[in-house]
Amino acid sequence: MISFLIIAAAMTAIAAAAVALPLLRDHRSRGIAALAAVILVVGAGGLYKLWSTWDWSTVQQAGAAPLSPQVAAMIAQLEQHLQDHPDDLSGWVMLGRSYVATGRLNDAMVAYEHALKLSDGKSFEATIGYGEALAVQSGGRITPQAAQLFEQAVTMAPANPKALLYGGFAAAVRGDNALARSRWEALIALNPPAPVVQMLNARIAELGPAPANTDAGAGAGAGAGAGAGAAVAAPTTATAASVTVHIGISPELRARLRGGAPLFVFAKLPGASGPPLAVKRLTTAAIGTSIELSSADSMVPGMALTAGEHVLLTARVSFSGQPIAASGDLYGEVPYQVGHAGVAKLIIDHVAP
Repeated sequence: MISFLIIAAAMTAIAAAAVALPLLRDHRSRGIAALAAVILVVGAGGLYKLWSTWDWSTVQQAGAAPLSPQVAAMIAQLEQHLQDHPDDLSGWVMLGRSYVATGRLNDAMVAYEHALKLSDGKSFEATIGYGEALAVQSGGRITPQAAQLFEQAVTMAPANPKALLYGGFAAAVRGDNALARSRWEALIALNPPAPVVQMLNARIAELGPAPANTDAGAGAGAGAGAGAGAAVAAPTTATAASVTVHIGISPELRARLRGGAPLFVFAKLPGASGPPLAVKRLTTAAIGTSIELSSADSMVPGMALTAGEHVLLTARVSFSGQPIAASGDLYGEVPYQVGHAGVAKLIIDHVAP
């Protein structure tokens, strides 16, 4: 079984080589290059164990293996490197991977969040790495935040093998079997190692028989494997949902309103980075009325409100007119479970510091 696990990490080993070879040319970076190869392969093996259909019940369930002095030294070297070069995006991504592979998941979150800030949310490796870390932390379960990150990764790189793999899991857990099937079939078309194909075929079989009319699914699969410009299929209407929110403002803050100031109303997963699930740009004239957020208000294809999700609804008056929060903005927030809580009552009652 262990050899089977190692073979299944082959795709990530290729990625390890891509990261490590440029570093190996630099004598000072050889320690980090070695760490890149070790961490990527170990991390892939851990995730494969979590998500394969193999019976692991006979495998000893033990904690993480003791960290070797060599790996500990390489991680310490990378940490010191980032203290000296805090703007090294690839270094923060590698540190996140290192922490995941060695069980330091909370530290991994911090590293990936830093990488996302450095890249303005545009780093594919930080996005998918953050999703991987969340999945490992939850014992292999695709949490809503991890699913959101995987969908972002598919949008960034529709033909990337890891994006197709994790994007398939994200689609499957929300019940979009057609999209999950198309992404995994697109991944199989990229000719991954045989054990990976075996695992994917088993997962596809679990989805049940393909619908009689598979034109749309096939198109999504072909698009996902065609190249970086491919489109990502949207969620099925069965999984999409909408939220109706009534917006009010506290009497103490009403006097601060200026006529026609922009009002942003959006829904995000609590604690999630990246774009919201849905957003509307209105004006303060909408205060005192009810508005609807739906899939039509999604910023990223493949990301939308889903029934049963716990989200945070926010309404913010932006005096600067920009979507980024600024000091003096007026805002209110309310937690909400999509599809189970009726009309949300949201009161703008805070001033941004």
